[in-house]
Amino acid sequence: MRIGWRRGGVALATAVLSLAGAGADAQNLDLSELAAALALPIVTGGQAPNPLVASAGDVIVADNAAITMATVTNAGQGQVLLLGHAISGDPGVPQAGGDLWGSDSFNCLLTGRETATFLFVPNAAGSILYVECSRDFGPGIRALNVGVGGQNGILWVAAADPATWSTLSSDILFGDAVVADVATGQAYSVGAIPFQAGTGANDGDQVFRFDGLEYARWPGVVATNFVVPHANGGPGAMVAELILFTLDGNLGNPTLPRVSLAGIAFDDDEMPFDFSHAFDCFDIVDFSSLSPNFALIAPGSNGGHLQLFPRQVASQGNDVHDAGFGDGNNIRRRPVHGWIVQAAPNVGTPPGPVAWARPLGQGRGSLVPFLQDDDPAFDAD
Repeated sequence: MRIGWRRGGVALATAVLSLAGAGADAQNLDLSELAAALALPIVTGGQAPNPLVASAGDVIVADNAAITMATVTNAGQGQVLLLGHAISGDPGVPQAGGDLWGSDSFNCLLTGRETATFLFVPNAAGSILYVECSRDFGPGIRALNVGVGGQNGILWVAAADPATWSTLSSDILFGDAVVADVATGQAYSVGAIPFQAGTGANDGDQVFRFDGLEYARWPGVVATNFVVPHANGGPGAMVAELILFTLDGNLGNPTLPRVSLAGIAFDDDEMPFDFSHAFDCFDIVDFSSLSPNFALIAPGSNGGHLQLFPRQVASQGNDVHDAGFGDGNNIRRRPVHGWIVQAAPNVGTPPGPVAWARPLGQGRGSLVPFLQDDDPAFDAD
């Protein structure tokens, strides 16, 4: 096939290799292993457009019409306390109480081999969480208003000692999530992004350091295959989007953790094109907003793949996180991870909606911090 984009991707790929680390690092996340902490998506409504890049927002889930069932299992024999944070990722709107990138925090005790399902449903404030835990919420199902306006965002849970509430270096958690759009009958499931314990001591607090010692390092590149999206209607319509997040920031800090990405994509004939993207803390972005070149891939193509490389970005205002975990110049290279979601509105006989999703793949080279910055850290203390 022949397509009308410029062949700039090879040069980009060479240029961004330095951002991804020079070699393999066994302390990167292992997507197939149990972990000491997990990140899962929260989607209860259509993500609003990203004001940084004027994206179209979520193209799969309708507004205020989805539920997320995030399931977490304690694979250990003994009890474990989950330290949880439901983190708001809604763009561009100050949250309740003036918080930005705010969260509602909770604890959930799991006995040995126990599973808990965290059910997020939309409400007027954003979403509400229902969960049954062995302790802290009390027996039976209890509700938590996600009052930070968290219609969409990230659920973070970390393993802790039930007696001391100190975080543990124990890889005993695994999880997954199902997002169901009740307006269309469409649903997809994803595996959690697992964060394994590092090789050093865990100081027990809720400053999660992804330095290879306390928790595994973030990768320097993430990637995915995709089925070519064509959203012009008809039985062949196909859409694709990415759910992206970072955890390099302070919860409730007025300066949001901004991420800048360099991207490169290839069709099935290895024809490349490059693009860029930026977001604050969390984003759901459709492929057409990443680059108009996705729409130029021929419908008969078997698909393609893309890669995302974090690059340094200046914060807007005083970056408290960079002052505490870096060199204080208000510039950081923040990591990224997430999931790909694809959907088609009319498949089969009679026609109906289908959707599927999976975590992004990742390189084994670790993210290289910018200049003298520390490794990424999630300050939820």
